[in-house]
Amino acid sequence: MKPIKIEQEDLKEAIKNGHSYFQVDNKKYVLLEIEEVNKNDYYIVSDSVEEKKLQEGLNKHNPILSEEEINEMLRR
Repeated sequence: MKPIKIEQEDLKEAIKNGHSYFQVDNKKYVLLEIEEVNKNDYYIVSDSVEEKKLQEGLNKHNPILSEEEINEMLRR
């Protein structure tokens, strides 16, 4: 997995200020802060709450949340 380096200051500030997703054309992408990505190109989940949420999402439990609800969850 190769990181995308963000150079535009307005994008950097939006990310730092807690905007949890971005849109490119008609597609939306979620931003997740990670500590590291190993050399095998996969992300290791180290938080049990995060692991539970990811498993729920993979098992089709994907409730639609408002941006405010998502930001509140991320602040915990």
